[in-house]
Amino acid sequence: MESLTSNQKVTQSPLFKFLVLEFICLTLMIADKNHQLAQPVRNTLSLAVIPLIKIIEWPQELFDITQVALSRQASLIEENTRLKEQLLDARFKVQQNVTLAAENERLRAMLNASGNSPLATSVAFVSNINQHQKRQHIIIDQGSSSKVFTGQAVLNLEGVIGQVDVVSQTFSHVILITDTEHALPVEILRTGLRTIAYGDGQKLSLTEIPTSADIQPGDVVVTSGFGNRFPRGLQVATIESTAVSPDRTFQTAVAAPLARIDRLSEVFLVWPGE
Repeated sequence: MESLTSNQKVTQSPLFKFLVLEFICLTLMIADKNHQLAQPVRNTLSLAVIPLIKIIEWPQELFDITQVALSRQASLIEENTRLKEQLLDARFKVQQNVTLAAENERLRAMLNASGNSPLATSVAFVSNINQHQKRQHIIIDQGSSSKVFTGQAVLNLEGVIGQVDVVSQTFSHVILITDTEHALPVEILRTGLRTIAYGDGQKLSLTEIPTSADIQPGDVVVTSGFGNRFPRGLQVATIESTAVSPDRTFQTAVAAPLARIDRLSEVFLVWPGE
C-alpha cells in the first residue's frame, strides 16, 4: 500500500506530467516531420484563422486608407490654394494693366484737350476725396509751388468740378460745385438765362428763376463768366427737373453735374489768360 501510494504520488507530481507532455510533443513533432500527419489540421486551422486575421488587420488598413486619403486631400487643398493665389495674382496684374491703359488713355485725352483748348491749363492728380452729405472736397497734388492760387477754376473733360479753396506748398483743397457752401454763376445755354447754381450735397439747385423764363429738363447749364472765377461757356450740368413755388412767384430747377465727381482721378487747373 505504501509502495502504491508512492507510485501515485510520482504520477501525479507536476514534474512527471511535464515530462510526459514533453515526450508526447517530441513524438508528435518527429512523426509530423516524417509523415506530415498534422498538415491537414494546420490547413484547417489556417483557413479558420483567416477571418480573425482580417478582423485584426482591418483597423490598421482603415487607418492607412484614411491617412492616404487625408494626405491626398491636404495635397489637393494646398494645390487649390496655390492655384487660387496664382489666379488672383494674374487677375490683379490684368486689372493693373487695364487701369494703366485707361489712365494712359485719359492722360492722352487730357493732354490733347489741353493742347487744343484756348484756355491755359495744366493737369493735376487727385490725391484724396472727402465727400459726405454737406462737405464736398478733394485734394490735388499741386500747390503754391506750382503757382496754384485760391479761387482757381478746376474742371475735367466732362465739365466744371469746382475751385481751389485752400492752397499749401505742395497740395491744394478744391471745393466742389456740389458743396452746400459753393455758389456758381451760370446761364442756360439754350436761352442765355443767367442765374446762380448752389450745391446741395449731391446736385445743383437753381433758385428764384422767373416764372416766365423758358427752362426745361435737358437744358445744358454753362458758366456765365460773372465773378471772374470761371471762363464763360464751360459746361456745368444738365437740368433734371423744374418746379414752380407754391405762391407761383418764381420757379426752381435741379441740375445734375456733367462731371462724374465721385470718380475723379485727374483734373484741369485753369489759368487766367493775358
